[in-house]
Amino acid sequence: MSECVITYDGVPSYSVSIMEFTDQQVMHETQYFADPFGAPAWRAALADPMPGRTIAGA
Repeated sequence: MSECVITYDGVPSYSVSIMEFTDQQVMHETQYFADPFGAPAWRAALADPMPGRTIAGA
């Protein structure tokens, strides 16, 4: 599994990849992409910001 932030046309996007390995080679990979979003109001009090990771305007 990998997680990263990529920039496409100047817009950041979160990416998560889940990979299946066989004999040290990737046999299958599924990728998920999402635009940045902040925690909803009901969950904001439960969320702690991660160092170095901010979501501007969320």
